[in-house]
Amino acid sequence: MRLEADGLMRALIAAFLSLIPAGGAYAQSPVARPNPMAPHTVFIILIVGAFLAWAASFSFHTMKERSEKRGREALLARRESILDQLAEAENGKASGAVSEERFHRRTRELRGELARVLEKLQSASKRRRTHA
Repeated sequence: MRLEADGLMRALIAAFLSLIPAGGAYAQSPVARPNPMAPHTVFIILIVGAFLAWAASFSFHTMKERSEKRGREALLARRESILDQLAEAENGKASGAVSEERFHRRTRELRGELARVLEKLQSASKRRRTHA
């Protein structure tokens, strides 16, 4: 993803540099007739370049937000899965299908994993609030 961004920025810079006239802004044509738009050309190029830089920045920011949203959704799904597994362990203990020792070991593992997932969710929500 980072390599694509670097390649895009290099292409934008190369395109921008190719638009700059080789003889400078006040270059004369071979007929020695002045170009009335020469002073404005540089400003037009700068405005277009600024717009392209802004568009690239906006695009990268949007892609980053989408990936953070997908990560948060994955954490929420994992949290639900762990809670379901805890409920299954409780049901197994109540029905006698799971021994007491196995139940305690499994619930301890699941609670530790749930704590890690909740911590990641909390740090992700803090980052979202600081960026908003």
